[in-house]
Amino acid sequence: MEKKSTTRKTPSRSGAKANAASFAAGIAGILIAAWLVYGTVTINPFRWGLFAEELIIALCALLALRFLCVLRLPKWLPLVCVVLVPVAIAFVGSLSLPENPAAFERALCLAAAACFALLSAQQMDNKPDGVLLTALLIGVSLPILFGANTRMIDELQRALVMAGVFMAVLAVRQKTVLLAFLASAAFAVAGAAGLFAAFAGLGAGLGALLLSPKRTRGSWTFAAVLMAALPVAVWFVSRALLPENNPLFAGNTVVAGAFAGIIRVHQLRALAVGLLLLSVRLFSRREDAALPVVLALAGCAAARLLPFVSAPDVWMDALLLSALCGVGVAKTAR
Repeated sequence: MEKKSTTRKTPSRSGAKANAASFAAGIAGILIAAWLVYGTVTINPFRWGLFAEELIIALCALLALRFLCVLRLPKWLPLVCVVLVPVAIAFVGSLSLPENPAAFERALCLAAAACFALLSAQQMDNKPDGVLLTALLIGVSLPILFGANTRMIDELQRALVMAGVFMAVLAVRQKTVLLAFLASAAFAVAGAAGLFAAFAGLGAGLGALLLSPKRTRGSWTFAAVLMAALPVAVWFVSRALLPENNPLFAGNTVVAGAFAGIIRVHQLRALAVGLLLLSVRLFSRREDAALPVVLALAGCAAARLLPFVSAPDVWMDALLLSALCGVGVAKTAR
């Protein structure tokens, strides 16, 4: 009698590569979370006991949000969040009309950025609670973002970077390289504000490339290169064509209120802890949709370490952090 030959299944190269990329993204997320938490230390003189208490308070606040998702949420809730949050932001901005039309324009950019952040969270989490928590975190951050010390072109850059990140996430989920090229177009226009968009595009493009199909790897590589290169080219062109007195370079006239000053540090610490939860999850489970978002955030963090890049403050990444934090908290203990 002939013995049947048994073949052992070996893990594919693409699967091993995706796992390695997820592991690297987890390390990057932990480092960014630690850096953000370190930046929120306000204890003087520093004491480990009080520092641990602040972290525990932030973790408890996030877990309290998690308890909101214990109920069985309807499937249409993400759509409601994607529609209502941008509409609410635009409505608040419209209250400044007709005295301050620039504030309304800034609110429209912020509304578009929030919409893309919620859509990205929907791609990262198939259940409604991830989008709900992202919407709540964005809502808490709005008093800070409305009074941010940014130019009009920076707010436009925020919206375009979030659009590029969403397109990169959607390209990874749909395995469609055309969406990656659309992402490169969004990053390219965002490059008019500075080189910051190039580093965000570099991270998102790298995340999309690491998860790209092997058969079309060349097209994905070209799209990833465009995400990082086009913003640099547009930046050089904008420096030559846009005069310094252009309205796009006007600063924010809205002053942040007292409430924004109170919650600023605590909100950033909570976002960092949520990012930490998702980053730890990357070591044990594949989160393909989260990979471009985490690496785009890593690119933004790298831009702030370089002296020749005029990068905005960390609150430019608030919507990226809100999406990652909301999904990370929602998936914790699920």
